[in-house]
Amino acid sequence: MRSALSIDLISCAVISGILPLLFLPQLPSPMIWWWVAAIALLCAGFHGIKLKLLSIILLSFLWSTLYAQGIYHQIDNYAGRTAQVQGRVVNASTDVKGLKTVLLQVKKIDGQPLLWTEYFILTLHFSVADRGISGQMAAGQQWQLNLLFRVAHSRLNQGGYDQQRRAIAIHQPLVGQVKSAKVIDESIDIRQRLMNQVQQAITPLATGDIIFALAFGERGGMHTERRALFLQTGTAHLMAISGLHISLAALMGWLSARGVQYFFRHRYIGLWFPVLIGWITAALYVWLSGANPPALRAFLALSFWMLLRGKGINWTPWQVWLRIITLLLIFDPLMILSDSLWLSCLAVAGLIFWFQWVPLPNWITFRYRALARWLNLQLAMMVLLIPVQLFMFHGVSWASLPANLVAVPVVSFVTVPAIILGLLFCWLPPFAMLFWWIADYSLTGVLFILERLQQGWVISASTMLLLSGLGWLLIICWRLSLWRCGIFTPWITFILLLVPFWQKPDEKWRIDMLDVGHGLAVVIRQGDRAIIYDTGNRWNGSSMAEKEILPFLNWHRLSLLGIIISHQDLDHIGGLEVLQKAYPEAWLRAPVVSSEKGCRQGDSWQWDHLTFNVLWPPVLATRAYNANSCVLHISDGKYSVLLTGDLESSQELSLVRHYGNKLNSDILQTPHHGSKSSSTLAFIQAVNPQATLTSVSRYNP
Repeated sequence: MRSALSIDLISCAVISGILPLLFLPQLPSPMIWWWVAAIALLCAGFHGIKLKLLSIILLSFLWSTLYAQGIYHQIDNYAGRTAQVQGRVVNASTDVKGLKTVLLQVKKIDGQPLLWTEYFILTLHFSVADRGISGQMAAGQQWQLNLLFRVAHSRLNQGGYDQQRRAIAIHQPLVGQVKSAKVIDESIDIRQRLMNQVQQAITPLATGDIIFALAFGERGGMHTERRALFLQTGTAHLMAISGLHISLAALMGWLSARGVQYFFRHRYIGLWFPVLIGWITAALYVWLSGANPPALRAFLALSFWMLLRGKGINWTPWQVWLRIITLLLIFDPLMILSDSLWLSCLAVAGLIFWFQWVPLPNWITFRYRALARWLNLQLAMMVLLIPVQLFMFHGVSWASLPANLVAVPVVSFVTVPAIILGLLFCWLPPFAMLFWWIADYSLTGVLFILERLQQGWVISASTMLLLSGLGWLLIICWRLSLWRCGIFTPWITFILLLVPFWQKPDEKWRIDMLDVGHGLAVVIRQGDRAIIYDTGNRWNGSSMAEKEILPFLNWHRLSLLGIIISHQDLDHIGGLEVLQKAYPEAWLRAPVVSSEKGCRQGDSWQWDHLTFNVLWPPVLATRAYNANSCVLHISDGKYSVLLTGDLESSQELSLVRHYGNKLNSDILQTPHHGSKSSSTLAFIQAVNPQATLTSVSRYNP
């Protein structure tokens, strides 16, 4: 007899076929797609299990790439195009800085209606002059806008966050730059009315921003300090509408239905009524959250699990985990790009692994077993989720165990139920206010405790990723008694993990021009020490130093010895205060009189293998403009780099007259971001670089 394919083998094959979306540089051409389809059909015609599995892998690959092609079709059709658009506002949220993020579901382009299957959602961007328009927008309204379509993009510095990958994962690869707008229908939807009512009621509360985030999934209004607090105490998962909160909503619906069943006649009491009410309650909560991808994904998984329980199907935890992931990826292959999917999947896998491999000992009595199980659960989350924390957040909190021991039960069993009840009774404002107060008091207590545990956050470097799975490895070695198989098995693995820590880098020195949009930041490093030339831009509430420079330095475990400022335009000096606060011992050089160390023509210093020579300006200024940019020549005797800031043509010609061919360098930082006011022919010929680096934002005019 031929053995049949199991569901688990099919699931593994499906996931294997979708995984290439993570690393494919481009989608396959139509010719390759059809060749793969022919091979898949050919393999499906044979009886061997291996060939059938290969067929499933190939078919899954074809489905995932075809699905992804539908998203990229939007980019091919509309990127760079200006059009008149009609659509419905599906979400309009305001952040702590008062800026509004508006999502528009596009239904017509240049008067031509799209098919229902062609509707797509894009994020609207407003100029400073048009921000009054964004303030008028609310979910449910119909608008007509003149837009310039652009592709969502991201800064891709090591240690940073890939915003473009997230945009594709949530099916929003396009953004619309608003040129003009006109409202067609001002009526707003029920969710927006409820949001407005709740926001007005909770604004006076101390934790109103967190309550609003837990009620509607709108975290843009949460204070930056509180976001950092939750991240640095390992409790950020509690502040987003996740599977835990949706399950709690379903549980509340189930308990309510069971209470109602108490008054039913015996023959009307059954299993499906509370299950159905619980499912409807969870669905309503997902709708209130704006049906964001993580909430929707958790709801689909919960629905599948409830169906299994209702049908009495007994699968092992690993089977349920594997098959739910498979169904989610078949439903939407682009979920494979979502960091939140990986976080959820690995969290559940870690819990299953822990409870099977590290069970509670039998000597713990029934009286203390519930407490022990809770401690065991939180210990599992702290140890086994370290790889995810390091990869996604570039740090780990050693205080996450006590923080979660307090925060999880309070938020799960007090705050979230109070918020759900507040939403249910919003038509009785005085009664709803009672629940808002309960939620506020519970969160105030949680914040008080978390603030005392915030110092447990440790920023990690990239090399720590190799050691992050040590908890998993030690548990496997312990339970399988691998040390009895041979003295080398676990220890050689451990030594191999430590190899990167004593390996020396191949290069003596290197430079990294960071992607900081319109601005400049160049890191010069030798080993684990660095000097930075310019610090990027800043804006109200944040800066490139916080978003990009510090994560890069931390990711590479670099100690910042000094900061060089080319001149005092905001896009070059914007992150200075942040870097000086993070590295108070770092020296500062700038072409201004007030600088502790000047940056003036003729200045020179040595740093290990490197010689730094300042070529411009001739004199220090009171306030350094483009013409006063600190021009720096860096050389190790063999290779050289010329950093020019925002130098302009007249200063370039002065340098050519003064230095001539001595300006020759292997790498040139293009003056003034490649502006036509710079990079004169005589200067370029004198420098004669092998390569030029231009720091410019993607859509810079």
